[in-house]
Amino acid sequence: MADAMLNGWVAAVASLRDLLPVGDFGRPGLPGMFSLAAPDYIRDVLTAAGFTGITITQAQMHGAWGHGAEDAAEFLLGTGPGRHLMEQADAAARAYARRTLTEHLRDHEAADGTVRLRSTSWPVTADRPADPSDRP
Repeated sequence: MADAMLNGWVAAVASLRDLLPVGDFGRPGLPGMFSLAAPDYIRDVLTAAGFTGITITQAQMHGAWGHGAEDAAEFLLGTGPGRHLMEQADAAARAYARRTLTEHLRDHEAADGTVRLRSTSWPVTADRPADPSDRP
């Protein structure tokens, strides 16, 4: 996983910070989903575990998150972190958050109506000696 804000779905949900109890959601370096968002930290963890030949590259692509902004907002707010945040808000805040996110996602609609959001990750390859005594 890369820096949270390099992922469109995270940035979209985090944009509701003033409407839902988002807290630290999406901030890199925190325990949980985004704790491995920094290549230097990934390298440190793998080195400490005995891995060598560590290669970390950034990969980006756009994924389809729904057909139309309303569909994408429904998905983002109805599953995972979005659902958790919505469950903590009252009905008025949920309705306002849904409208706000829908408007945010309109900027990401392709000509065919598909909502496309950037996804970023850090593919990692590394070698580990077969025997722990072989570690550097």
